Amino acid sequence: MKNKRLLFLGLFLCFAGAVFCGWNFYQEMKPRVQAEQAYDQIREMAFRESDVVMNGDEDLAAVGTHTRKRPDFETLLQWNSDIAGWIWSPESDIDYPVVQGADNDYYLNHTADGVSSIIGSIFMDSQNQKEFQDDVTILYGHHIRGGRMFSSLSGYKTQSYYEEHPVLYLYTPDQDYRVDLFAGEILDGQNGTFPIIFERADARERWLKKLLVSSTFKSPVAVEENDRILALCTCSYEYNNARYVVYGVLSDMEEEQNEK
Repeated sequence: MKNKRLLFLGLFLCFAGAVFCGWNFYQEMKPRVQAEQAYDQIREMAFRESDVVMNGDEDLAAVGTHTRKRPDFETLLQWNSDIAGWIWSPESDIDYPVVQGADNDYYLNHTADGVSSIIGSIFMDSQNQKEFQDDVTILYGHHIRGGRMFSSLSGYKTQSYYEEHPVLYLYTPDQDYRVDLFAGEILDGQNGTFPIIFERADARERWLKKLLVSSTFKSPVAVEENDRILALCTCSYEYNNARYVVYGVLSDMEEEQNEK
């Protein structure tokens, strides 16, 4: 009788443990699922005709091996005037609207539709010009376990991932850009800062030299004096408050098409 009670107690504890773990897993996954459903709806709104890539030159939004329909910015801006662009990395999970708030706190904990969420948004630093005209424009996004948002950026810590994904695409209401990646670095999110405007050319040169030395991958991309740079920042876990940042050069895709 005593053995049966012990067996029953053991089974009950195992069952209770399984329920507890399952509930915790559900609570962890719920906001991710809700956020991704929201972003799926935003993608549907932005790319109503994107299932088929058109053949006309006016419909091609990327140069080279990857093509993409332009987002419908007229609809997106009517829906949320904070929309600054759309970031897309072919063959990865990065496919999101870019928003800019009045500060760097709101969209850290709100999806692009304004719903409170730990998943947040891909958002531009509030000090940047919304038109991506600064020397360095900074985009932030969470590193979500299991993928999504900016999680895939951690792949650039290896040379092989860079070689498979050397280019991103940035679409804005005014222009579309090819983003040729040239460096990635791990830095201290507590003390590290980003330059936005370089007051002197030698300051820019020193910053670039230091960045290229510390980069987690090697790139053939040459950064020219007047090139605008896009920095994509997410959490990293080498130490407390670590961040991983990938840098790329913005190239106007319309100008590239005209040159071909």
